[in-house]
Amino acid sequence: MRKILLLVLALGAFALSAQATTGDVNSDGEVNISDVNALIDQILSGSTTTAGDVNSDGEVNISDVNALIDIILGGSVPLPPITPKDIALDFSDLTEPAESVPDDEDAADYGDYVENTTWATTVRITFDGDTAIVTGNPTTVMVSVEGAHVTVTSAAKHVRYIVKGTTPDGSLKFYSERKFQLQLDSVDITNPHGAAINNQCGKSLYLVLNAGKVNTLRDGEEYAMVEGEDQKAALFSEGQILVSGKGRLDVYSVGKHCVASDDYIFVRPGAKLYLNSTSGHGLKAKDYVHIKGGVINMEIAADGAKGINCDSLVYITGGRTTILNSGTSRAELDSLGNAVVDSLGNAVTTGAAGLKADYNLTMTGGTLNILCSGDDAKGINVAQPFLFKGGELNVVCTGNQVSVAPKGVKCDTDFTIQGGAFYSCSPNGKALDVEGERTIADGYSTLNDSDTRLFEVIY
Repeated sequence: MRKILLLVLALGAFALSAQATTGDVNSDGEVNISDVNALIDQILSGSTTTAGDVNSDGEVNISDVNALIDIILGGSVPLPPITPKDIALDFSDLTEPAESVPDDEDAADYGDYVENTTWATTVRITFDGDTAIVTGNPTTVMVSVEGAHVTVTSAAKHVRYIVKGTTPDGSLKFYSERKFQLQLDSVDITNPHGAAINNQCGKSLYLVLNAGKVNTLRDGEEYAMVEGEDQKAALFSEGQILVSGKGRLDVYSVGKHCVASDDYIFVRPGAKLYLNSTSGHGLKAKDYVHIKGGVINMEIAADGAKGINCDSLVYITGGRTTILNSGTSRAELDSLGNAVVDSLGNAVTTGAAGLKADYNLTMTGGTLNILCSGDDAKGINVAQPFLFKGGELNVVCTGNQVSVAPKGVKCDTDFTIQGGAFYSCSPNGKALDVEGERTIADGYSTLNDSDTRLFEVIY
């Protein structure tokens, strides 16, 4: 075997300068055929050294010989290890600037603020184990209760629902012709058969988290579907979800997504969200996601799932969002449950990601921390231009390549940085993959683009 190895390597007689010690078994400052001979001598004699552990697996054997041959024939030595930033959930309080509520009725976002509506009617719903008690409902609001499953049908304007109490088998469902306010005031709802809160109204849902109160929603693994209706998350709304207040909402999903809107999702300063999913995305929206403030923590463990997944635009202008995603890639399935294949017959897969936007991603403030630990994962995946104007972004992908290379930030078109602090690290893949034009404005204090595994800009 030794003669064969010598012959193969002699055909490509070139040596590599050992900038890193990996492969320089005989410590002569070069990586070449002499190191192969030295390594084989170590293995045959049983007297091994740490320099002989070429593949860094803690052992010295034939695998190291193969690794050393690959190094020499490949023309490069392995890159030294890289240690990315630590990213962890952060539930600490966040000091946020005073929020400006628009008072101009012609302003595009005037209707996104619960303060700009006078709520004339209040309905109280209290869950109590296997039942629920409803008080204060006017004649224009019909409420039916079956066990602890509550259904509201309303044509009334400006109704506020205040919900509290606990049920291990209940739900809250709305059929409304008008926008409404839903105050969560220490409520804990588990629905083993579907969404805990299901809004079938296409109008605005003002979700108010009462100050100092902790609320919990849980769905079930199997959803009991109703023909003609969507039910995509533990908290689902056909209309916008506008989150405000100084309380906290914890959502646990084992069946679908945590929070989903077929319109857009807007999170304001002061709100606290913890989203935990073993089945789907954390936040899912069709029109856009706007994080203006608040403290958001996500733990996502579903293969192919995203922390934030939007069919359109994502804006981050404030707050602190932390996403931990341990999911890896999964095979795409058609409507019959069969694996989708490409023109070459290869299985089509979708990877996990911290954030995915099918159109633009714009960040002007706040903090976004993403850690993806699964194989093939992407920290951020943007189909249209990514504009980073300010705030702090930290992205780390620690997984390996199985189907595709893991990437910290992938942008299918143009990528622009104009301010803030931007950090992306993918030790086993690419930190930054931009298919369009990359623009970095002048004035930065740090630019680290030494190799594809780490990309950093600080202004």
